[in-house]
Amino acid sequence: MRVKTFVGLLLLAVAAAVPVACSAAANIHNEIWRHEVLPADPDPISGEWEVIFRVQGTTTPATFKLKLDGDKVTGTAESAHTGPGIVRDGWWKDNKLSFTLDFEKHESIAISGGLRDGELSGEFRTEGFVEKWEGTKKKTPSPSSNATVPSASTATDPISGEWEAAFEAQGSKAPITFKFKLDGDKVGGTSESSHLGSGTLSNGSWADGILTFTMTGPHGSIAVKGTLKDAKLSGEFDAGQFKGTWAASRK
Repeated sequence: MRVKTFVGLLLLAVAAAVPVACSAAANIHNEIWRHEVLPADPDPISGEWEVIFRVQGTTTPATFKLKLDGDKVTGTAESAHTGPGIVRDGWWKDNKLSFTLDFEKHESIAISGGLRDGELSGEFRTEGFVEKWEGTKKKTPSPSSNATVPSASTATDPISGEWEAAFEAQGSKAPITFKFKLDGDKVGGTSESSHLGSGTLSNGSWADGILTFTMTGPHGSIAVKGTLKDAKLSGEFDAGQFKGTWAASRK
């Protein structure tokens, strides 16, 4: 019964992705930016970012490709929900980022945020509501390095394969099987659970001993993050309003 209770709560947290009414949150900007310190990197924005949009307890993954020129920001964005989009009216100043995303088949999305500890976060506005987003920059090899970047086929691969895992919250567990495939520092694959159904893994990365990916299934998306220690994976999952821990061992 405890497993059923946990799974019921998890499904309730991720099942609905219907936009909600706009809620005032202007003071969040000041609280975020008040504690930020300007980075030493003269261009901390340019590059590819793995992004999560949070909408009423669910998460939607996206990719931003940004380019900084002075204080102007250009680039593109794409997600399975919106399709491809273009950055408009983008700027970066005083550690604050702002731009609008225009899509062919989706209403424009106004983005605002700031940088802290190498990660972007803030708010987005679209379709009459306001929610939060966050982004992590994908690592790229140093252009000054002549060394070949190791990949799954040329270096030790501790991730690829089948893993038996369990999500745990409030003292209950839900079993799930992951099948990971590592390609360079990118991670793809699938998930299977008798309770959550079949899912796919997107926006996956493996860098510096940290694994991150988004698990998307028939009931919504779950952001997963973990580390590898003693040949076992463990970490946290985030389904919006419902959060917990997870652990996995290779089969």
